[in-house]
Amino acid sequence: MRLTTLQGWRRNMTAFILGALATLTLAPFFMFPLIIPAFTGLLLLLSGAPTHRRAFWDGWWWGWGFYTTGLYWFCVALLTDPEKFAWLIPFALFGITGVIAIYCGVTCWIASRLALRGCTRIFAFSVVWVCVEYVRGHLFTGFPWNLEGYSFGFSGISLQMASLVGAYGLTWFAVLLGASFAAIGEKRGNIFIASVWGVFVLGLCWGQGRLYEAGPEQYVPGVKLRLVQANNIRPANGDPKLQMAGLREYMRLTRSPGLEHITHVIWPESSIPYILRPGTPLAHALGENIPDGAILISGALRDQGEGDDWQVWNSLMALNHEGSLIGAYDKIRLVPFGEFLPLRWAIPKLWVTPVGEKDFSRGTPIKAIEWPGLPPIYPLICYEAIFPELDIDPGQRPGLLLNITNDAWFGMSIGPYQHFAMARMRAVEQGVPLVRAANTGISATVDGYGRVISYIPLEKQGFLDIFLPKSTYNNTIYGHYNNIFLLFLVFISLILILKQRKILKD
Repeated sequence: MRLTTLQGWRRNMTAFILGALATLTLAPFFMFPLIIPAFTGLLLLLSGAPTHRRAFWDGWWWGWGFYTTGLYWFCVALLTDPEKFAWLIPFALFGITGVIAIYCGVTCWIASRLALRGCTRIFAFSVVWVCVEYVRGHLFTGFPWNLEGYSFGFSGISLQMASLVGAYGLTWFAVLLGASFAAIGEKRGNIFIASVWGVFVLGLCWGQGRLYEAGPEQYVPGVKLRLVQANNIRPANGDPKLQMAGLREYMRLTRSPGLEHITHVIWPESSIPYILRPGTPLAHALGENIPDGAILISGALRDQGEGDDWQVWNSLMALNHEGSLIGAYDKIRLVPFGEFLPLRWAIPKLWVTPVGEKDFSRGTPIKAIEWPGLPPIYPLICYEAIFPELDIDPGQRPGLLLNITNDAWFGMSIGPYQHFAMARMRAVEQGVPLVRAANTGISATVDGYGRVISYIPLEKQGFLDIFLPKSTYNNTIYGHYNNIFLLFLVFISLILILKQRKILKD
């Protein structure tokens, strides 16, 4: 039976399966050719949708398949304390993903309303898709997880195109490539398909040339980092003994042989499971684990005030050998339902999630931070690494993207792999090396071309002694122009739409 004529549950399940195929194009699978059935199949369904409402539901079922299979790891986090939170699994697996799938439904509804034909329909569909994805990445604090552009991570060569157009530009291109085969049978359809995939081949050739010209790796002189991955599962019940045992494991790994040559030790988010105050016995104990002149950079909690004025931040803090605070960065983009509870006042206390009774406070936006011995740092705590747009001052380009995270909540699921793939693309977009420290993995060093120099696999314990790669360029095209390419796409799409509408009227 042809996709265009499917009805009822068969149509819904087909859309769901097509969406699930799109998940397989992303980390850790990277089955890139599956973009063709995923998006061509969706367009064929839309071409047979009898109403705009049916087009919305075709997109919604596609999106539900995509997000249910791609974000199932939400539920793994709830299993860290199943007695309290296991009952939320159906809401996370089917409810939250169902809400996010509305974006795909809206995309298909808009595409249906445009009522375009031929190759213009395919081009406009890809532009509408990325525009709605952009909205998803910004509306209600934003959640730009699993943009289809991350499918280009299947190769270091294809990944180079991120330096030109970023994750959103690659999302448009991935959808256009995948949907292009819907042009079969259309006027000039074969030419359209050959042109689109020809551009893809040219992009691969350019990416290969960019890597070839990169030459041997160059490193920042006088800097040697130690990334520590203790592989500790954070106790959901806050067991003090387990928390202290985890901290001691970080100290033990930090003091491993070769420490005398280390200038900076980097621990992940949540590695210090306490509020860290300068000058306290805890701060002094931490400083004693590093050589004199070295710096410990770690995720920790920072607080201020008392009583009703008390505030707490999820922070990146730097200590010296004496336990004195050198500097701190407070996380700006907070995780909804993880670090703050939206509409807390309207939610019964029984439904309060692991965020607890107090929301984290947001930090003050910064361009870059400078700590002794390191080039300017652009910090990214956990969730912040999934946002393509980085607020970088063109006059003070960072020499390092420092990403600390705690993905222990998600176990051996695909979540940590997806998270690492997104952080890796930030390095390519900006042409700036990425150093990533994760509690249970993946900890890694990535240069400004996205090449993984060294890493510790997921759920493995260990440490990496690494030299810091230099930035590739003063700037990349995407780093300079950001998402202006999206405006260009919208402009071209409007011209094509108006032109076809005029032809149809004539």
